[in-house]
Amino acid sequence: MSEYVLEVDGLQKAFRVGAGEVVACNNVSFTIPPGGSMGLVGESGSGKSTIARMLVGLETPDAGTIHVRGRQLGLQERGRAARLRRAKEIQMVFQDPYGSLDRRLTVAQCLDQAMRLHGVSGSARVAALLDQVGLLAKHGDSKPHQLSGGQRQRVAIARCLAIEPSVMVLDEAVSALDVSVQAQILALLNEIRASSGIALLFVSHDLAVVSEVTDDVLVMYRGSILEQGPTGRVLNAPESSYTKLLISSMPGPGWDPADVLERRAAFEAKVGV
Repeated sequence: MSEYVLEVDGLQKAFRVGAGEVVACNNVSFTIPPGGSMGLVGESGSGKSTIARMLVGLETPDAGTIHVRGRQLGLQERGRAARLRRAKEIQMVFQDPYGSLDRRLTVAQCLDQAMRLHGVSGSARVAALLDQVGLLAKHGDSKPHQLSGGQRQRVAIARCLAIEPSVMVLDEAVSALDVSVQAQILALLNEIRASSGIALLFVSHDLAVVSEVTDDVLVMYRGSILEQGPTGRVLNAPESSYTKLLISSMPGPGWDPADVLERRAAFEAKVGV
């Protein structure tokens, strides 16, 4: 039995663009232990979301392997049964919960439907899920438009937890929420991984958010890992000039836009952009 919940090795993905191709994922490897949380950071186009989509089966890797609790997942899942098996292993929380929830269903119906797909059901389980994500029993009778953004994201998390996955992938899952609600959702995620052993892959461009909810971080640039290590070390004592550029780009006390532009020009000159 593997000591890791999620093992990704040598993941590759390129997309055809006109007569050429763009490499979205170049030999990416990482592991997450039980209850661990990995941050995947970088600017738009760095390959973060492509990696997330490959993990849940929405994109097919060109090469590489994905193991969940020691079992290798197929690079391309065919048929309903195969897709359900993968969904049982890895669930995804999207940036926009309103767009990912069925507006016709109440919260209770949404959770029950997710469980029925995997042969589980019951009002007691629905009530337990609502309580687990900090919602009241009355929220079970609500439809998505009757909830706040934070409440809808709690429902999306509850729907993932309904089938007890091994891994949760969160793609910019709090970026649309205000700061106070973000803090509540991040605290919830930390509670969930501590109590359940679920592994989290947290995809974000927001380094402040990543620092609150991850143990380790991968810094991505144009499909490749430029820096990897414990979150505290990477964010407080970065080794890569690109990581330093990302950190300097965050507005805050003493923030200097001119310094950011200078760092970017130096980095792009170095990599030949």
